[in-house]
Amino acid sequence: MADTSVLQIGATDWTPQIDTSRIDWHYTTILDLPTQLTFQKDPYVLEQTYVLLTDDSLSSTLLSSQISEWPALRTIYFANQVTPAFQKILDERRAFHIKDSTTPEAVINFIENDLSFDQIGFSTRFSETQFLPIVPEGVHFKREGRFSTQFSGDFGNEWQQIGTLNPFSDDFSAHLENVVWLDYEQTQSAAVQLRFTFFKDNHIQTTQIISGDMLRQQSVIGNINDYQNYQILVFAKGQGMLDLHVLHQRRNRHGFGTLLPGDNWWLTANNEEVLSYFNPGDRKAPLVVNFSDVHLNADGFDMRESLNELGTPYLLFSDVRMQSGVFHIGIKTYETQVIETIKKAMATLDLQPEDIILTGSAMGSLPAMYYAADLKPHAVVVTKPIINLGTFTANTEFPHEVNQDWTLDVRRFLAGRMHPNDTETLNNIFWEHIQNVDWSQIKVSLLTLNQDEYDGQSLPKLLDFLKLKKVPLTHRREDGTHTAKSPEILTFLKKQLTILKNSMRQEDQ
Repeated sequence: MADTSVLQIGATDWTPQIDTSRIDWHYTTILDLPTQLTFQKDPYVLEQTYVLLTDDSLSSTLLSSQISEWPALRTIYFANQVTPAFQKILDERRAFHIKDSTTPEAVINFIENDLSFDQIGFSTRFSETQFLPIVPEGVHFKREGRFSTQFSGDFGNEWQQIGTLNPFSDDFSAHLENVVWLDYEQTQSAAVQLRFTFFKDNHIQTTQIISGDMLRQQSVIGNINDYQNYQILVFAKGQGMLDLHVLHQRRNRHGFGTLLPGDNWWLTANNEEVLSYFNPGDRKAPLVVNFSDVHLNADGFDMRESLNELGTPYLLFSDVRMQSGVFHIGIKTYETQVIETIKKAMATLDLQPEDIILTGSAMGSLPAMYYAADLKPHAVVVTKPIINLGTFTANTEFPHEVNQDWTLDVRRFLAGRMHPNDTETLNNIFWEHIQNVDWSQIKVSLLTLNQDEYDGQSLPKLLDFLKLKKVPLTHRREDGTHTAKSPEILTFLKKQLTILKNSMRQEDQ
């Protein structure tokens, strides 16, 4: 059976033109839609992955009222002639509007590629394993951790190569495109250029070049037929310093999202990426805000499927700065953007702070509690908390075993250096931020692991803090190390969110 299914609604049946081995196709007219739904196990549920509206104009109140009841981000339409009432529902349900090619084959490709739920995103890092430097005469070269490779000096007036990035050959897929952007810093007139060089039979097949402002945007690369491998040549010119961090690459969704269809990509004034995904769900409180855990090898949001089952509105954040995230915190511009994104989702649903639940696991646990101080939500649900960032990042032996030095890079990013004297200061980032809040009005659900080797040291302090602040606390303990008990952790999160949802909705009645 095909992984993707479509319910086409319109005057003309596309079924004879569809390769049903690729998509499970269903068709109905608008008038026959109620009859079609009665044959389902549950007539109130959308059983297909997407609804496709193929008529040139949309005005039916029968159809618009049904779409209003179906899940958001699951409707596709072509029409430019849409009544205001119908358009309002399409916008509220965050429907996808195709403006260009609307042939059956083009639409199938669009659904399979641009609207796929596969989160395809990865980092190509300027580390010893992926970046081979070529240091020009008179230029100083320095590495700091795994995310900072620095060149400083006079690179000249013409582009000259300063190194080669070696990604993996399957980072691209034939006939498809990626979008890329470079996380880096520059001073004075120093500039950087990337040359994507694709090879076949040991010869250059083609080269694609990005430089200047295009490096700060999601620029399109790829769509190469039958290549065998590729390299990314790094060039520089001008005078000053170049600090190269990471090259982010994601599957091109042609304006319909970055990691998921309909998500939002934002670059702050300080060139820090904020990735979010908002689903208005059933439009009723609570709004669940989830902060992602570490994604060492691939970018991604967490909890989408579980929150779809819950049915409430939700907002997901993914932090993939540096190697795999910096606990969703940072300088003011970054944190302000996170808070504004949450408040925008609240405003869309006409919700108040007491309608919000913040949640996260491991790396996501800290921001869930951290931003509670700014938002004053109804509740916080966290598991495997990592709180004392100074203590967590001070153990220089721990990351070499399991985390590819990620924790050391977190320390360098937040403190600006590697020094043992910064441990207390880094620990206090969290504690100072959450001190002056009336936590007695915020419910906290907490799951901890007894043998948690990541940051078990902060748990007693956290429990003392919650007791001092008279926090309504639900605390469950499980035996296991940090990476153990994944099913139990997911079950705990889902159960606590369901309890909170039911309680909040009963109170509103």
